[in-house]
Amino acid sequence: MQHIRINGIRVGYIDTGKGAPVLLLHGLGGSHDEWRMQIPAFAAKHRVIVPDLRGFGASDRREPFTIQQHARDMMALLSALAIESAHVVGLSMGGAVAIEMALRTPAAVRSLVLTNTAPGFTLTNWQRRRMAWLRVLLALVLGVKGVARVSGKAMFPARNQGRLRKRFIRAASHTSRWAYLATLRTLTRWNAESKLADIRAPTLVIGAEHDFTTSAEKRRWSARIPHARFAEFAGSHHHSEQDSPERFNREVLAFLARPSH
Repeated sequence: MQHIRINGIRVGYIDTGKGAPVLLLHGLGGSHDEWRMQIPAFAAKHRVIVPDLRGFGASDRREPFTIQQHARDMMALLSALAIESAHVVGLSMGGAVAIEMALRTPAAVRSLVLTNTAPGFTLTNWQRRRMAWLRVLLALVLGVKGVARVSGKAMFPARNQGRLRKRFIRAASHTSRWAYLATLRTLTRWNAESKLADIRAPTLVIGAEHDFTTSAEKRRWSARIPHARFAEFAGSHHHSEQDSPERFNREVLAFLARPSH
């Protein structure tokens, strides 16, 4: 892993492969490790940049932890690496960062892959409020590792996913409770749904059959992005990049290879 100083913080990142750049953005409480099953496959055809967002992994824990700041950090990282534009792949919260990047600096985003995410995380219904408050309560009482124990069972429920579940929980033990809660607070205040029609990048929206939000909901908002298509991963849960890596890699690489990109 390499490190670089941008926007007043030290950011850890992986930079490997050659070709058109691809930026992989992890979710809340995650790190570059979430993309371990994609890095080798993608690096065979692309230059792959895999950072830890501020507050997580090997990057500094320094506020603000807003989606807007994460987007500014990622644009600064690409600039520091002399990358004018990149394909941006975001998972969950990373998808929010990817959307924010596409809206703020459209010329720098060649395409978007939005995986098990949403264009807004505001607490607009009781399901979202319940999930957010449960995470807050678990984090306060049991720490982020406690959150991971509960959510890990939902994300990796199958018997043969024990290793994935254990690795997910182990990774969470290195996450700061303060950074997690501060990021969760700002995430639930972010909403860009009214701006979806302004996204100009070709977009692939991936939705797992058993994600926290339904495929119907993802189809609804993805239809408002001018150049978007939707793909549902049957049998998959929130971490499609890990529970369905072969299909994920195949779908994303085929999307990135389209002539329009």
